[in-house]
Amino acid sequence: MKYSASAAAGLSLWGTSGSWAGANDRVRVAVIGINGMGRAHIASYGDLSNVEVAAICDVDENLFEDRIKKLCTDKGKPRPKTYTDIRELLEDKSIDAVSIATPNHWHTLAAIWAIQAGKHVSVEKPCCQNFFEGQKLVEASKKYNVCAK
Repeated sequence: MKYSASAAAGLSLWGTSGSWAGANDRVRVAVIGINGMGRAHIASYGDLSNVEVAAICDVDENLFEDRIKKLCTDKGKPRPKTYTDIRELLEDKSIDAVSIATPNHWHTLAAIWAIQAGKHVSVEKPCCQNFFEGQKLVEASKKYNVCAK
């Protein structure tokens, strides 16, 4: 029974609690890394009724227009902000969470920076390259009181 209560409490964070919601009761997500799996992230978040892909970030700005057209505006979704520098994206106070789909060696650092900026984080696997990085990721999540998965 203890496990069930814990599971229900965890689900309430994303399912019924308003603590994640922005001014319009929608989770405003930024996708970092929009090639490969990043395309799938944009499409999947765009299909959720309570989520808005509010920003995309990639070092290759040549990808922006194609991704925005095919995955957002052609589907009647709002045009997301674009960033080529993750640090500028993380300064945006309107972003509630980030989805990290960068090359593997960037996963941990991008996640920790996002956590430090107060963003909830979903990171592609592998979330880290070694045990030490994994420990730092967990420590940051606890210290800044945000979800990282």
